[in-house]
Amino acid sequence: MNLKPMDLGVCGVEQLLHAGKVSFDTKDIANGVELIELPANMIITKAVAVVGKAFNAATTNVLTVGTNDSVDDLLGADDVTEGTAGTYMKNIFEIRKGAPIKVKAKYTSTGTAATAGEANIYLGVVRIPE
Repeated sequence: MNLKPMDLGVCGVEQLLHAGKVSFDTKDIANGVELIELPANMIITKAVAVVGKAFNAATTNVLTVGTNDSVDDLLGADDVTEGTAGTYMKNIFEIRKGAPIKVKAKYTSTGTAATAGEANIYLGVVRIPE
């Protein structure tokens, strides 16, 4: 079930959003895929990855989430244990003003390619006055 914002125009109310779901075979996931575009003037308070099916590449599995070119400023390479199903949360206080915010996810691996793995990504956000 996707969680959508109640009203991102309401200032000061924290909401938990389902940003999207990714899997080992999501098209272009190795380059980073856009999950959600948040409006300008938001504070991102947390990022959560719920790994429902473990990623199973032979050597390394790396799932990151971010708004930067490296797609790793919200959840970095060490924030998620991709090979183990579970919930991984990182508290953040990222203030973003001026422009909409594109949130992406990226999955890379080494060794024999993965044949399984999926995760749902959630964000805690608060609208701030413009």
